[in-house]
Amino acid sequence: MNILKLSWKNITSKPLPSILSMLLLAVGLSTAIILKLTEHQLTENINNTGKDVKLVIGAKGSRLQLVLSSVFQIDNPTGNITYGFYTLLKRNRMIKEMIPVSMGDSYKRKRIVGTNQDYVRLFSGKLKEGVLFEKPLEATIGIAVATELGLKVGDEFVGGHGMEEVLHSHDEYKYKVVGVLRRSGSVLDNLILTPVQTVWIMHAGHGDDSEYTLGAGDKSMHTPEEVVEDSLSQMAKEHNHEHHHHDHHDHVEVNLESVLANIDPKDREITAILFPNFSGNAKIGVLNNANNQPNMMAVDPAPEIMLLKNKLTPFVSIIIAISWFITIIAMFSVFIGLLNSLRGRKYEIALMRVLGASKAKVLVSILFEGVILSVLGYILCLVLSHAGMELIGNWMQNEYQYEFTGWIFLRSELTYLLVAIAIGLVSALFPAYKAYKTDISETLSK
Repeated sequence: MNILKLSWKNITSKPLPSILSMLLLAVGLSTAIILKLTEHQLTENINNTGKDVKLVIGAKGSRLQLVLSSVFQIDNPTGNITYGFYTLLKRNRMIKEMIPVSMGDSYKRKRIVGTNQDYVRLFSGKLKEGVLFEKPLEATIGIAVATELGLKVGDEFVGGHGMEEVLHSHDEYKYKVVGVLRRSGSVLDNLILTPVQTVWIMHAGHGDDSEYTLGAGDKSMHTPEEVVEDSLSQMAKEHNHEHHHHDHHDHVEVNLESVLANIDPKDREITAILFPNFSGNAKIGVLNNANNQPNMMAVDPAPEIMLLKNKLTPFVSIIIAISWFITIIAMFSVFIGLLNSLRGRKYEIALMRVLGASKAKVLVSILFEGVILSVLGYILCLVLSHAGMELIGNWMQNEYQYEFTGWIFLRSELTYLLVAIAIGLVSALFPAYKAYKTDISETLSK
């Protein structure tokens, strides 16, 4: 009989111990592979996102939190800073580029970021269809947003105040999708981008829910609601508009310039300023200038990212250690399974020897059992790890604003095949030696 067929027959004759051994081996190795897949994709996404941001200015607070929220869109913002500081810095000719970022709103757990078109270019974003946002209430969305929420160019939606759970819906204003970005592997894929002015309009006059207020000292000023009503009345007389039904509201274009004009300049705020490039010693000057302000701070993202990686290293090491512990248990499971199987097959092995099978053939057949079990465990491990990565990818995408997938294969995964085969061989070595040393006459005489 062929050695492989013989080994396979021995495995299938006692399926439960074989399945348990394969499952333990698969769980141990798949845990390690899931960590590898997560680490690879997270590192790649962080590098794609953070490599071109040289400095961040935001409200005082946690330095790491400012970097995570403003650059990587992971954490909540530390607060807001005045837009006037941004306009003041724009006069500095040594600053080649600076990008405002304003956050606080979301739509179905997708963050709405107020910024300018340089933000798209910063992360090498390319249009898939439509155009980039220009006017307030226009939105250019990432490909993941379009896919998950079913949005396309021309669609309208109502955002709300809140980064995760919406605390207050801005029902009086609707965003209009004007463009969809191609997949970039950066934060752009999961964001809704709009001009900074949109954020000011959305938050103006909402009382306790708003970071922005209207100037109360000038009684001649109207509230945004009054401005909207006046605009609607005037524009309804002058033009006939096409009505779009959405959440039982009829939408017509309002005079947003009037709304913006009634927002006090000192209440126009942004969350942070990103600096991609500097000339000469401009970085040191801007950093010192910002840190000397009472409510601001400037942070270099690179050291903070390194600090974050250092903090995560012990946690990752513990998980990897647990996965290897499970793998070692699997090795002992294969060993015990083969040893128990061997005790019940003494007469079978003795008969094989009588019928002409050599000691070497018996030894190799037992070793092959260990290898087959380990290879099957590895195949099961690949299925579990990649399917598991795909399942938790949706949660991780909402948590980290990056797309995670299980449909990628790393070269390092091949090393786990060698590990699995080695485990199978080591586990089968002693049972194979016992079979090799079987005494035919002694066994058959019992």
